[in-house]
Amino acid sequence: MKKSLLIFLFFATLLGCSRNSVPDGLPKLVSVTLTLTQDGAPLSGAMVLLTDPSGNRFTIGGITNANGSVELYTHGRYKGAPPGTFKVHVTKTESDPEPPPPPFGTPEYYEYLKVDRPPTKTYSLVEKKYTLAETTPLELDIAGPLTRTLDVGRAIREPL
Repeated sequence: MKKSLLIFLFFATLLGCSRNSVPDGLPKLVSVTLTLTQDGAPLSGAMVLLTDPSGNRFTIGGITNANGSVELYTHGRYKGAPPGTFKVHVTKTESDPEPPPPPFGTPEYYEYLKVDRPPTKTYSLVEKKYTLAETTPLELDIAGPLTRTLDVGRAIREPL
């Protein structure tokens, strides 16, 4: 009895996890792969989001890998993007590193905990015009599977 129950649960889990059906109301998705560059070099670790100016509320995006490439997902779960025209906005930030605390358990460590430190400074690494759907010049027309390279201008490091 236990063995047949375990086998049933195994196959039920396997079948349940292998489906990639999309929910009702979500159109057919097509594969979209983008490569982002900045000053001609791959832009890794950037968040890419697509916004539909017509008002459809699909969440489409991804994060670029070390080669600057990203496969887009809709709602973070469904591979691809629906057909349509989209504005592409890109963000990437970094913060100044905090100095490491003194060793745990030392008197300096406990003094360190009592002191209010200013917040870490954060910087945008992408020009502001590319970060907002209202100002980005980047646009994609998706009608079928798409592979495209997009450039986000010059490398910057501006305080936020």
